[in-house]
Amino acid sequence: DDWSTTARPTTMIAIVVALSSVAYVPWHCRSLHSPAAARATVAMAATDVAPPAEAKQLILDLIGLPREELRTRCKSEGLPISGTKKELSERLALRALAAGGVTPSSAPAEPSAQTVVAPARSPEAPVRPLVRPADAAVVSPERGPPARNGRKAPPAARDRPGIAAAVTLAEDSPHGASGADMEIIVLGSGACSPSPIRSASSLALRLRDRHWLFDVGEGTQVQLQRCSVGPSRIDRIFVTHSHGDHCFGLPGLLCLIARDRVRDAPPMEIYGPAGLRAFLRVTLRFSGTSFLPRYVVHELHSIPFLHSRRPQPPPLSVPRDGMAVSETGEQPGGRDIQPEPDGAWSLLRVPFGDEGHLTVRAAPVRHTAPTVGYVVTEGDKPGRLRPEVVLPLLERNRARLLDEWGLRDPSALLKKVKALGPQDELVLPDGGVIRGSDAVGGMRRGRKVAVLGDCCDASLCAGIAQGADVLVHEATNAYLPKYGDRGGAPALERETFSHGHSTPQMAGATAKTFGAKALLLNHFSQRYPPDSVGVMRAIQRAAAAQSGLPEDRVFTARDANPSRPRLSYCYGLLRKQTAHPNSAIPSVFSSTRS
Repeated sequence: DDWSTTARPTTMIAIVVALSSVAYVPWHCRSLHSPAAARATVAMAATDVAPPAEAKQLILDLIGLPREELRTRCKSEGLPISGTKKELSERLALRALAAGGVTPSSAPAEPSAQTVVAPARSPEAPVRPLVRPADAAVVSPERGPPARNGRKAPPAARDRPGIAAAVTLAEDSPHGASGADMEIIVLGSGACSPSPIRSASSLALRLRDRHWLFDVGEGTQVQLQRCSVGPSRIDRIFVTHSHGDHCFGLPGLLCLIARDRVRDAPPMEIYGPAGLRAFLRVTLRFSGTSFLPRYVVHELHSIPFLHSRRPQPPPLSVPRDGMAVSETGEQPGGRDIQPEPDGAWSLLRVPFGDEGHLTVRAAPVRHTAPTVGYVVTEGDKPGRLRPEVVLPLLERNRARLLDEWGLRDPSALLKKVKALGPQDELVLPDGGVIRGSDAVGGMRRGRKVAVLGDCCDASLCAGIAQGADVLVHEATNAYLPKYGDRGGAPALERETFSHGHSTPQMAGATAKTFGAKALLLNHFSQRYPPDSVGVMRAIQRAAAAQSGLPEDRVFTARDANPSRPRLSYCYGLLRKQTAHPNSAIPSVFSSTRS
């Protein structure tokens, strides 16, 4: 009200310019989650070097950087510094293909305090996570996000390590983490019932443009609408056990999926313990729900109850195809899956990418209900092409390749070179030889993600989860004497174990036994607020001490909070969320192609 007539337009222009500039924050300075969104993600890169496609992807990554930074990089590479951002990005991309040295996520000078970059590895070495703290840079790497509506601003990212982190498991590629095709999104990280600070258990695994869900607690469909997970792109759902905080959200989620899913799309596949088929039929029929997607239910039978010797009542059983498909959307074809001789269930094997595949297996864990943990394994992949070896030889033969072989573009041979076996050779017109063993790297180990259900002992999963790149493990209770806990850690661990749950130390010990490369803790008691930095930091340290992992490889999950602004970068979409002054009013999204 005190603004002058002349000051008001000037101030408004300044605000518009400031807000517009947010969309051009360099992607290596952006957070995948702002302090408001705070969804824990695990993104895993697996991009083959195919120059035409890779150049386009690298250009897309580079073009999001400020023009001055692009000019600085061009100058350091000895390239012309004039032209548009697209022209500058193309020059850097072409130089990267020829030299293999430009990584769009690396800063031109010293590494940012918000990004910890892992070293490159040999084809035989395990993948290493690249860590971006959850509250990395909404405005700049040096400052935390500003205060809003008179509230105190949350601490800067460097003061909140390990909370709601984004982890990129990058392989040894000239283009670093560009083109991530596998990502974990924590939709709900709370135990028991949902609360305003933590939703009930749910986790999404993005596989390129599709999603698989693991557990569907109450409120999952709300979380999906806050995040970048499109309900219509959910292909498969995996339920670990029958407790309500892991499955009560499933009937409602099916209704949400049906809104946008194509009616004749292939049926969704739902996996879970015996009795899940009856649960869905009864719930959906009782509610009179008719607008549903097509789905099939595959039940895991003979899951042992490991927590007590007392006999458990048999699960609800209904015939697989004993109901009209029009009544609940269920389709014929559901399987009753029995364990194999090693005690694990083999659920599926599906293609993934151009040359790979994924398998999913399950094994029992100890809890107060029959429970399983799921392990998603990517098959080993052929080695990557080494452009620094091949391109110079092809360029040297450019004229003769046109005259003698009729090839205008030497890069047309790259696909043939990529297909060479270790003992194969390609003789060029000038007598030069490209050997497969030199031009293509060795086989690359596939990635592995283990998502365990609630448990106090997961040792029976060790066989299928050994060497997991990411282990998702619960940490329901923690002994924190600094914050008022009394009675000693052993007493708390005994009590937690008796309820079929784990402490951070138990989760860390499991990660050490499994040889996991990174540990994501979830399923926290609602008494541990995600914004309490000290509490979550203590939980992280307790797990790291037992796991043998560095602290920057152990993360405490948190899920989306729409009451604060967020800026998140997720597989090509930049979504800016603006909070209403009244936090109870839903936020409004706007998205632009990055």
